[in-house]
Amino acid sequence: MGQQYGFKEILIAGGPVLALMIMLSIYCVALIWERWKFFKKNIGNSTEFLAKVRAACDAGKLPEAANLAKGHRGLASGVVIATLSGPSNRDERRRGAERAAGRAVAELEKGISTLGTIASVAPFIGLFGTVLGVMRAFKDLAAATGAGPGLVAVGISEALICTAAGLAVAIPAVAAFNHFNQKIARFDEELHWMIDEVLDGLAERAHK
Repeated sequence: MGQQYGFKEILIAGGPVLALMIMLSIYCVALIWERWKFFKKNIGNSTEFLAKVRAACDAGKLPEAANLAKGHRGLASGVVIATLSGPSNRDERRRGAERAAGRAVAELEKGISTLGTIASVAPFIGLFGTVLGVMRAFKDLAAATGAGPGLVAVGISEALICTAAGLAVAIPAVAAFNHFNQKIARFDEELHWMIDEVLDGLAERAHK
């Protein structure tokens, strides 16, 4: 009759490396959840908001654009305010708006590099645990008298648990890392489009 495997037996087989992978997995899920909520709250409707700001500025309705910014709770509001109410010099106002955009993007980037690090190292940690497990399996085989290849097979199957755990942690981390970076890049582009369009529009009206 084959050996019955439960969660406890899997933990024992995986050893400290599997315990580390479980902690990494919990941390990774918590970080992804926290970033997802932050992104949804701060840039969930930024595309629509920035489009309204550009439309108001194109129509010469600067007070309306300012009111839109004051009523918006996302990260883009500070950038819009800096663009509309910065120094009178266009270049200085652009620099101020770009600094505000940089601060907004930096808020989004918090924790994202950690996700990338987890995605990179998790498979190698799992592989390290597997190597240790295979070494232990061959050591057990050498110490056991009259043991067949079945003993090695069991040991290797136990060791591969760590590799599976490493991949289970890395795959969602990679997916989340790429997803969040795409959102950050898109948001950054939209902010700079808004800055350029608003400042160009203000410059044109100033020369009329």
